[in-house]
Amino acid sequence: MHVRDLSSVRPGNVLARAVFTERGDVLLAEGTVLTEAYVEALRQRGFFTVHVEDGLSDDVRPVDIVSAQVRASTAAHVARMFEIVAVTAGVMPSRAPSSGAGARPSPSSSRGRSAGRPTDQLGDRVLQLPSDGMSMLEALYRDIERIMAEILGADAVASLESLKTHSDYTFEHSVEVAIVAIVLGRNLGLPDSQIRELALGALLHDIGKVYIDPAIVNKPGRLTLEEFEEIKKHPLLGFELVRRLPLFSTLPAHVAYQHHEKQDGSGYPRQLVGNNRILRLEADRLRPTRILLIAEIAAVADVFCALASARPYKPAFPLDRVAVMLRQIAGSHLNHDVVSALLSTVPMYAIGHWIEVVTGPYRGWRGVVTGVDAATLHLPQIRLHLDARRNAVHVPVEADLRQHADWKIVCLPPGEEPTAPPLEQRGVS
Repeated sequence: MHVRDLSSVRPGNVLARAVFTERGDVLLAEGTVLTEAYVEALRQRGFFTVHVEDGLSDDVRPVDIVSAQVRASTAAHVARMFEIVAVTAGVMPSRAPSSGAGARPSPSSSRGRSAGRPTDQLGDRVLQLPSDGMSMLEALYRDIERIMAEILGADAVASLESLKTHSDYTFEHSVEVAIVAIVLGRNLGLPDSQIRELALGALLHDIGKVYIDPAIVNKPGRLTLEEFEEIKKHPLLGFELVRRLPLFSTLPAHVAYQHHEKQDGSGYPRQLVGNNRILRLEADRLRPTRILLIAEIAAVADVFCALASARPYKPAFPLDRVAVMLRQIAGSHLNHDVVSALLSTVPMYAIGHWIEVVTGPYRGWRGVVTGVDAATLHLPQIRLHLDARRNAVHVPVEADLRQHADWKIVCLPPGEEPTAPPLEQRGVS
């Protein structure tokens, strides 16, 4: 199977993975033969990619650390929570909630609003959430428990990547950040109580964007300096909103506040600094200029998910390229130790992903990752289906890269057709 943009899907293509509604219900089942009507319906509902069968690797199933159903339903709860908080804070007018897939609110519903300090009008009072707001908070905590349970029971080398298939980027992205943050929190030995607060902060880390003009939030191209200055206000605005929620801890608010701070002090909004370590002395933890560890974890998760995610106007980077990019900004932007912990957890070549061999006797051949050993995370087992001319071979070549140190492989970019020209012809190395 491979990921294909809806624009390249043809009648007769077969869904290799089910498509779910925002509530986590099956919209189109695995094995569905796609028609023009189905493709148009998916497009109308905000989907832009699907997994389709390729007739070669369909027996190799990607291993997800959290189910698509849990991801979808949690994203719906995050979207509803954003809306309830925005209404309660006076950012947007109340409206009757809708269950339709296209009914999720924009990350901002205050078109044209300046984001100066609009939270000043709230004072220091706790936001008086309506009954459905309290119910939604409880739902988010239940979602966190479900995610934690699935992670605990998942394969040790399951992929943390989840290709975005829907245009509701803000809400899906928040769920992915929470998943990666939970995995990191567990691997770093944080207590479960702190992981829950980290996860809630990750789910709500972009809630300050409800105050930002949606034309800026959803702009497909590069922001102007003025637009970026507006965007830079969302961590403070998010902090002001989350700290007023009826929560047991202020940690989620500080995740929202600090997730764009950088180790070298060049981040925003307060130019806090880090020390690139996980363990720190008590005196260091209490320094007001230091970034909190949970915010550093959330920052790494945020950047990882953004790089590995597709948008309607931007392709996702393949995982091996994401790993390189994270290493390049570790130390200055991201906490070096946290990045190292993530890269020791995430397989660069995930099961079910298409790869191309770029050195060795099978240079130019393509195939799929069939297995990953946790002890040698970045030396997978592969099966080669296509030769260098993109012809399917009669007998696929099975290889274990632990036994072929001279072979180098690269991931195909998500959405890449396996039969496309060699990557080196397009400057990919």
